Order: sequence, then structure tokens, then C-alpha cells
Amino acid sequence: MEDVEKNQDEWWRLVISLAELHQWELENHPLLETLTGRHLYYRLAQESVKNEHVLTRALKDVFGGMHFTEKALRTRMRQMEREGLIKAVPRPDDARSKQLIPTEKFNALMYQHAEQVKKIFDKHFLLIEK
Repeated sequence: MEDVEKNQDEWWRLVISLAELHQWELENHPLLETLTGRHLYYRLAQESVKNEHVLTRALKDVFGGMHFTEKALRTRMRQMEREGLIKAVPRPDDARSKQLIPTEKFNALMYQHAEQVKKIFDKHFLLIEK
């Protein structure tokens, strides 16, 4: 019975942490207010970390896999360009297609977000880095 209570407590702490993070995102991270913004942000964050800050995959690969229209994602991408978060440049191997390059502003936003995640989860969990 004690193990069940401990597991429930851990689950609640996880849910509370996610709720706190969501609230912080709504208040401090306008890009994450929309589903399309959220999708692009996380895809770009994942790819930029994996590929040393350059998204080399074709845009259709970034856009794919979700139920969003290409138009909605392109609109959000243009917004991110206007806000100075990304640059779309011709791919070196094929100038007909583009690659997205996160800017320092995007990287700073990603760092701030990661710091907030750590801060929130540190309140509820003992985090041990690998």
C-alpha cells in the first residue's frame, strides 16, 4: 500500500510540475501559445540541438507528421522569421529548397525555457544529471 501512495505522489508532483510549466509558457513564451507555434518550436529545438544549430532537413520534413496544414505552419514560420527567431536560407546542396537556421535569439529563448523546466522540476523532484 505504501508503494501505491508513493507512486501516486510522484504522479501528482509530475502533473503539478507540468501545470506550472504550462502556465509559465503561456505568460512568458508567446510562440508556445498556439499549437502550430508549439510544434515548430519543439521541432526546431530538437533539430538544432541534434544538428549543431542548423536544421538541415527539408522543410516538408519539419512540417510533416502533424494534422496542421502546410499553410498554417508556413504562416507561423514567417512570423518566427519576422521576430528574428529563425532564418530561412537556400540549402547549400540544393538552392531550390531551404533550411532553417535558428538565431541567437531562438537559442536564448530555448535556454531560458530549459532553465525554467529545470527550476520547476527541481522544486518537486531530485534531479540527478547523467
